[in-house]
Amino acid sequence: MKSIAAMSQHGQHGSLRHIRRNVLLLLGTHAHRLQSGIVRYAREASWILDDTYTSMGLVPVWWRGDGILALITNPKDALAQRKFPNAPLVDFSKGWIADSMPARFRAAGIGRPRVLYDNVLIGRLAAGHFVERGFKNIALLNGGNYWMEQERIPAFQNIVETAGAKFFELKYYKHLPRHGESRHLLDHPSTHKWLVKTVLDLPKPLGIAVAADYIALRVMRACDDAGLSVPEEVAILGCHNDSLICDFSPVPLSSVDDDMERIGYEGAKLLGQIMDGKPSPRDPILIPPKGVASRMSTNVLAVEDPNVARALRFIFEHYHENLIGPEDLAAAAGLSRSALDRAFIKYLGRSPAQEILSVRIAQAKKLLLETDMKAHEIAAKTGFSSIVHFSQAFKRITGHRPSVLRRQSVRPSQKVLK
Repeated sequence: MKSIAAMSQHGQHGSLRHIRRNVLLLLGTHAHRLQSGIVRYAREASWILDDTYTSMGLVPVWWRGDGILALITNPKDALAQRKFPNAPLVDFSKGWIADSMPARFRAAGIGRPRVLYDNVLIGRLAAGHFVERGFKNIALLNGGNYWMEQERIPAFQNIVETAGAKFFELKYYKHLPRHGESRHLLDHPSTHKWLVKTVLDLPKPLGIAVAADYIALRVMRACDDAGLSVPEEVAILGCHNDSLICDFSPVPLSSVDDDMERIGYEGAKLLGQIMDGKPSPRDPILIPPKGVASRMSTNVLAVEDPNVARALRFIFEHYHENLIGPEDLAAAAGLSRSALDRAFIKYLGRSPAQEILSVRIAQAKKLLLETDMKAHEIAAKTGFSSIVHFSQAFKRITGHRPSVLRRQSVRPSQKVLK
């Protein structure tokens, strides 16, 4: 049976107009970046999207469309999908085959075409982010999303231990309420109390990776209640790079960008191919993460000296101001200039002035690779007094001028998702 949207439509002379497909969104949770990718492909393909279930939680039993894009996270979502057993479907999760799903739903989910983020690469990337910053104590918070954690934890642990650091698994899910709907109340007092004690007892400096940005906020609040500073004592890394959370958290939150927009786009593209009669892929299509969006919550090098840690935080907060210097760092750290110099050499192997320059160059490289800003704009934004000073310093540190790095990279406006 054809959908209403897919039926022939005639103009005033009876000529056949473009056939538009009707696609249902059965997304068990709001994921605005995923939806953005879906919408982008839908515009290219001239689809009609029905988001009744996503926006209102109601199953549109009247729907007679052409295909479904699903994010099955619980039995309610699986029951909704059962209303449309014959519609082509692409799923964005492994929710159907998770151990927490009832057996009758797990069986229905096996073999479905899927487009997913790559948990192994995410685990490696998150661990590497802390290793690069010199952390020797690195933890991963296990929130109980079994299929996700089973893939991420071994990859994360391997990177940590290969680097000679100590790995900790924080079994957060074991301390959630165990009965009824309260199981999902992540702010439950007993759970929070356990988390406060755990972050307080672990060795410092400590890096903690969390599977989702909204749970990272719980870790940040536990650190606050434990009297621990973020990021000097505990650095926190989320996942999904949700700007609504990351940019407005008490300390701006670093996060793994799992490229959910591309996942949405590629999933919609796959559904289009299946609706065209092409065979479904046997294995999930895995999309690699884009990288780590670094913000204040991990913008620190792991050092045991709290005075040096305070000075490093001052650098990350003020590197864009071209007048800051070692005297400002000494004041922020509560040390004399000579004591600060000795501490930096001891813990970092370089002077305060060298560290300021290193941070500025690192931020400039990031802007050159990830934005279309002009070189003089980048110079001003990263604390250099002039474009000449910026270019000279950049070449001295990296071996080449800023323009060379940009020519070697793919500009954001030129990126095409394939």
